[in-house]
This record gives sequence, structure tokens and C-alpha cells, in this order.
Amino acid sequence: MNRGAKRVYIHTWGCQMNEHKSEGIAGVLARAGYRLVGSPESADLVIFNTCMVREKPEEKVYSEAGVIRMLKENNPDLFLGIGGCVAQALGEKLFRRNGTIDFVFGSSNIADLPRLIEQARRVRQNGRRQAQPVMALDKIPEHIEDLPFLRASLFQAKVTITEGCSNFCSFCIVPYTTGLLRSRLPGEILAEVSTLAQRGYQEVQLLGQNVDSYGNDLDDPQINFANLLRALTQLPIPRVRFTSSNPQDITPGVIEVLGEANNICEHVHMAVQSGSDRVLQAMRRGHSRDYFLDLVARIKAAVPQGNITTDIIVGFPGESERDFEQTVELLRQARFGGAYIFKYSPRPGTISYYKYQDDVPAEEKQRRLAHLLELQKRITAEENSKRVGQAVEALIEGPARGGPGLVCGKTRDNKSIVLAGPADWQGKLVRARVTGADIGGLYGEALGEQEELLRPSYAAQTAGEAR
Repeated sequence: MNRGAKRVYIHTWGCQMNEHKSEGIAGVLARAGYRLVGSPESADLVIFNTCMVREKPEEKVYSEAGVIRMLKENNPDLFLGIGGCVAQALGEKLFRRNGTIDFVFGSSNIADLPRLIEQARRVRQNGRRQAQPVMALDKIPEHIEDLPFLRASLFQAKVTITEGCSNFCSFCIVPYTTGLLRSRLPGEILAEVSTLAQRGYQEVQLLGQNVDSYGNDLDDPQINFANLLRALTQLPIPRVRFTSSNPQDITPGVIEVLGEANNICEHVHMAVQSGSDRVLQAMRRGHSRDYFLDLVARIKAAVPQGNITTDIIVGFPGESERDFEQTVELLRQARFGGAYIFKYSPRPGTISYYKYQDDVPAEEKQRRLAHLLELQKRITAEENSKRVGQAVEALIEGPARGGPGLVCGKTRDNKSIVLAGPADWQGKLVRARVTGADIGGLYGEALGEQEELLRPSYAAQTAGEAR
């Protein structure tokens, strides 16, 4: 079936880093003559960019591959490639389990995609599946892959500052699929952000499995996350976000930068995982309950209008009712603005998979999950209500679901806000007063557009670039 230009559909699972990897996949394929489409039914090529962090990732891949198998019956020219963490971890096993897959590529082989696609095409033309599957699963390199990103937004950009992680939490597969910590040089990061600012981007999000460990793998003690943030405050980019943070790596310098009036957004996402010291030790988290709560207090003292969010795992092997109650109490004390809460599920290849028995019954995991979710919903609603009456800065991301004439955006502390406004506010910074709040976020009324809101130094520099 010849439909003109080659078309690719990319299905992404996982975190912001995977979303950014998909932008790299899209960029590489755009150079090879492909254009993005919104559904697999319209595509000549489907890419699954996978993640192993959440529950049953392998089964999700096989399930979605079954959908593609049915599409192939009507479109014999359709190809399916699997990338990301599942591909890196399972490799040839994917081929043995599912004959729909045409090629597999690892976390650091995105640039190889055009070659892999052509190789898979030749295999199909020969009318057989070759003895050696079409794969590129190189060992994780010492550098971060340089890719031509096709960014999903014209005003928000993701910028990788680290890849990999050297912490080896007992439940986590990340070091095994993405490698040890690798940091980009500051000059590369600053140059990329400067270019984005010149192109009119309003916000960049710094990405890493653990951004606060930035520079720990380099020989220069001056290369660290706090100094990188300070350097970014000197650039004419209105907003800088970052995720994710590991509690034991957050330094006083980072907290100090957060507390200053600059372009660093007042939101910290740092995973606590449990409120029990016994469980934290089994998880190899590197911090205690008291250390974490003290860190929360220090951040809130430096950034009173900030927002701290977290990750929590319930039902880790050996988690007793007392351990769980300590997590409940930690939620009450920390009062997170939001939390991602998950049931523990064992990951082959991780320390906990081999060391501990998954001994918390499924129904008990579900009960604990439901209890924490309900508690966190109440806390989130209460914390959001504290914003009522305040003036906030909102970056408008697009139309809101509530109907015509409404737009939605994100505040500096990463809360969703809905307000009345025209569609052409998308990509603009707007000042708003919060008039209402609920579990989902904030509601407000606009007070002015971006030029009135930008701090003088940024406004002047942006105006100068526009000329």
C-alpha cells in the first residue's frame, strides 16, 4: 500500500525521560523521511518506547503487539520496533515470545533506527525470519547519545542533564537498563537551553533519573547541580524545572537556589518510598525517615510557596502493618502536594527480586494502596485550597476540558490551573488570581499577560531578542 510519505506512530510508556527519548526517536526518523501520525492504523512503522518501572511492563508490550498483529493482516507493509527498557532488559526473548516484532533496539541505539528498519525490510523481502533477530542492544556507553530531537511542544522543552543511576535501590531496574550515572558537561546544557530561549521557549525541564547527583561522575567538584542551577538563572529562559530528585543528594546549595527569586520553579519531586526505617534500609534508599522529614522542613522553610511531591511503594517484601502505619504518619507530617503511590511488584534482575520473598498478599497491597490514595487526596485538596486568593504565574498549555473559552496551564509550583482566556494564550505566561481549588488543581481569573509578568531582566532580554 503506497500512501506517499512514510509514517510512524510512537507509543511511549513511562516517565518524562522516556517522553524525551521519543522526541529523539521522532527526530531520527524525521531525518529518514518519516512523519509522525496519531494512530497505528495510519502508520507504516510503529515504535513502542517501553518502560520497566511499573507493573507488568512485558505483558503490556505483548498485549499492544497483539493489536499491531491484527493491523498487519490489513497492512502487510507495517513494521513494529520495540525500544526502551523492556527491549534493553529482554532482548531476544521478545522475538521468541512474539512473532509480530520486526526489530528491537536498546536504550542507547536510537541513532541506529534507519539501519535497523532497512535490515528488517530486507528480512521480510526474503520471506523469512532470519536466524539472528534484527537487534541493536549495545552496552550502555559512557556518554549520553546525541540525538536530533523533534520536540512535542514549541514552548516547553525537556533537556537531559544525566542518564543512568549509581544508587542501586533494591527494587529498581533502572541501573541495569540505563547504566551508571553519566552527566553532560555544563557547557553543553547551557548552550542547549540558550538556544531554546532564543527560539522562544518559555520553560525547560531538566531530566535525570536523579538530577541532584549531577556531576558526581565527573572529576571537577565545581560541576554539581547547585552550580548548574545558578548558571541557568543567568539565562533568559523564564522557567526552569527539574525532575527527579533523590533525597540524600539534595544539597544545601540546591535549597538555597530554590529559595531565591529567580527562574527556578518552586517544585521538588523527591521519592520517599516508605515511612519505615526498616523498609527504607531493605530498599537501600540511603536516607532515614527523620532525614527525609528534616529535608522537607528545610525546603518548606526556604520556599514557603513551594510544592513537594513524592513516590511511595506499598507492600514491599516484609512490610508489616507497623511499617505501613509509619508511612501513613509520614504522609500526614510531610503534607505532600501530590504523590504517585504504587503497589510493589518484583522486577527480575533487581536485588529485591532475588533477596526477598514477595510476601505481602495482593489484597493487602490493594488495601494499603487505597488507604494512602484516599489520605493523599484529602491532603492535596487541602494544600490546593491554601492557594485561593493568591496571585500566581501560569504557563498556558492549551484549551481546558470544561468547555470553550477556558484554558489550562501550570503554575510555577506545578499545579494545574483553569481560567477563562483565548486559545491564543497557549504558550504564554499569564498572571492569575486563584479563585477556587479542588483535588484536581486550581481555578482562577486572569490578571495580565506575560510581558507584565516576566521579571525585568528576562523581559528586557526577551524583548531584545525579538527585535
